[in-house]
Amino acid sequence: MPLPIKNEQETDNDFISRCAVKVADEFPSMEQRLAVCYSQLEKFKMSKEEDKDTYVVQPRRKESRGVYLKRCSANSKMRESYPMMKERMGYCLNAYSEYYRWWGKFEDTDIPVDSALGRCIARKRATGTDYKQAYRECASRVVVPNTPIVLSDDNLLIEPVEFSEMNVLGYNTKYFYICPGAQATFQHLVDMNPDDETAGMIRSAAQIADNVFEIEAKVLEDKTATTEQLNQAEILVDDFYDLMDEIDEELGMIHDVSYMDGHIELIESYIK
Repeated sequence: MPLPIKNEQETDNDFISRCAVKVADEFPSMEQRLAVCYSQLEKFKMSKEEDKDTYVVQPRRKESRGVYLKRCSANSKMRESYPMMKERMGYCLNAYSEYYRWWGKFEDTDIPVDSALGRCIARKRATGTDYKQAYRECASRVVVPNTPIVLSDDNLLIEPVEFSEMNVLGYNTKYFYICPGAQATFQHLVDMNPDDETAGMIRSAAQIADNVFEIEAKVLEDKTATTEQLNQAEILVDDFYDLMDEIDEELGMIHDVSYMDGHIELIESYIK
């Protein structure tokens, strides 16, 4: 006879009581019955922990340890998961060191580390997930823009692809012609018919991205960039990444938005 399994609606005490009755014929001793039932309860809890997708605040390109720890400890999801600062900071420290320990250490694969799939695997490895399991979970969640992008030899966007601006859930873009990657990302998000709260976040992300592209358009027009423009664009891109992380958490997937780094690099290249 199979052993009872706890269901989601049961309290621990209700399960132990039900289990003890179910196994009474097989285990006459109450001590034996309780031992078996508590073992089943522990297995259930362990399986739920394994299924839980631990949230990791991802280090950014060229982000120092101190800056990352400050951002990680202030993150709203981290504060919700770990209300005590000491526990939260300990988790951030561990996540940072483990993330970089596994960054680029992809066994038996040529997956680029600077890709959505590579970053997802590194995040899961940082939480102790087995590599093969991390690959399976990430490969099923990553969404990569498939719109053709015109690139130069140094992988920077050098000319826009013909494109009419789009309506992102109520926000009319103005400078998305600059970035085919953003066009594909936000078209995919719109097509998902998100709920009102998520739609609001997507709309805000589109506005932030458009502000970055506006700065880039000005730089391309003037053929020069200022440090102030670069700093402003970097702040906007950081905000964009934070918001996209929240959107992906809500949708249960990962959009590859690493193309935003290319826009920062282009603006930086025009500083004289």
